[in-house]
Amino acid sequence: MIDHLFLHNIGYTISAILGISLGLFVLIRDPRKLANRLYFISNFCFAIYVLGYILGVNSTDSVVSQHYLLLTMINLFTVCTTAHLAFELFKKAKRLRYILPVMYGGATLLAIFFLTDISRFVLPSSPALYFKNYFNPGPFYIIFFIFFVLVAGYFFYALARLHGNPNTNIAEKNRIKYFILSFGWGYGVGTLAFLPTYGVHYDPVYSSVLGLYTIPLAYTILKYDLLDIHVVAKNALRYALTTALVGFSIILINFINNYLIGTYSNFPIWVIPFASAIVVVLVGVYVWRQIREGDLLKYEFINNISHKFRTPLTHIRWLAEELRTQTEQSEKDKSIEQIQYASMRLFELTNIVIDVARDSTDAYLYQFALLPVQEILSDVYKNHSELIARKNLNVSVDIGANIPDIYIDKTRMQFAIQILFENALAYTPAGGDIMASVRHEGGEVIVAVKDSGIGIEASEIDHLFSKFYRTKNARHADTEGMGIGLFMAKNITEKHHGRIWAESQGVGKGSTFSLALPVEHN
Repeated sequence: MIDHLFLHNIGYTISAILGISLGLFVLIRDPRKLANRLYFISNFCFAIYVLGYILGVNSTDSVVSQHYLLLTMINLFTVCTTAHLAFELFKKAKRLRYILPVMYGGATLLAIFFLTDISRFVLPSSPALYFKNYFNPGPFYIIFFIFFVLVAGYFFYALARLHGNPNTNIAEKNRIKYFILSFGWGYGVGTLAFLPTYGVHYDPVYSSVLGLYTIPLAYTILKYDLLDIHVVAKNALRYALTTALVGFSIILINFINNYLIGTYSNFPIWVIPFASAIVVVLVGVYVWRQIREGDLLKYEFINNISHKFRTPLTHIRWLAEELRTQTEQSEKDKSIEQIQYASMRLFELTNIVIDVARDSTDAYLYQFALLPVQEILSDVYKNHSELIARKNLNVSVDIGANIPDIYIDKTRMQFAIQILFENALAYTPAGGDIMASVRHEGGEVIVAVKDSGIGIEASEIDHLFSKFYRTKNARHADTEGMGIGLFMAKNITEKHHGRIWAESQGVGKGSTFSLALPVEHN
């Protein structure tokens, strides 16, 4: 029984730490956004609920337990803030400006009603299962339950209607799915914990994982930030789990310390606290290094993009000055052509920055048509013939037999293939080999670009398609790269319901970048 209680307490503690950690992470990302503030408030309320619950069920005095469990009443505001969060994210808050005051007002009035006489909400606790004291609902607890169900029910109803609306785009529907998944899990699993109060044999230890609902919710909120959502979500989860691990470690260390002191009278009391202090310092150093790495990454991006803009601007200025002194028409025409090229580079750079900052789920903006992807590859090859000749590269294009036309957005897919091809050109030394190919395999059209260039370390392959990421060798080979191209190629490929990957035998052994697009996609 003690083991069950211990696991129960640890599980709920980790859930609370996970929720408050993710709440702080989202809030710090951009405290100006109302949605981020609402997410933090919701998670803060959830943490108070868990705190009151844990203290209540672990108290040996029934009246003290009753007062702790009164804190679970905070769920009146938890359900309101989560509903408000959803309405804010989906731009429905203004349309529901009369509903929100009713929700918050109702929660406030109920809170006052219960606080004036706490026995209306919860009675002195009574034993249940392996708990010395457990939640004992008061005579008016049913009002709390009805209010919670009404707000949550309206919340799910509004989301379901929005999801079924034909005017709701794919991106919004995906966000709604995450919301339904998150709160369906949180409300469902959390409610099961109170079944023992009604005589139903259910072990609340299984409900200790309810805090997991905060993870997909954080993903949904951060989905449209500048950074790659996979990097953001992974970092947020890593920091939250690290914090939860620290909390668990402190509890475990304290338990071990008390046990050793009680068992061995001569055991020095300073040993375990000293060890826990070392753990906290090491974790702090780790978190600091992670934050510093993110700052350096942003600095590198700003530095690279500034340099890239400065180069064509400088060329335009010099060429404009030369035009004033040139007398030959042929020289003027050449300068004008170079100015046009430099201005086009500026235009492309501007589009890159805009695409990076734009909502990454803008699939509804794509214009799909049935086209031959092999022609796109051939055009990309022809457009780079001058650079190929200048570097004396041996480039071949292999088009397989019976390549079917597929539904693609020509402009974007050309950009994705061009990124793979230009990477091969940039990172293959003079005199090297590049082979681009198109083949039809297993219901997919696969475009591959293989080179004999600098190669990639095995540990870096998984990070290649993250925004702003560049391998060590790539930074040495091309100091002006921004680490955005492969991320954008991945984004474009995924909008076509395709996949993209990289292969390499190691540093100096070349690499192969491939993207596969389904034939049966409309």
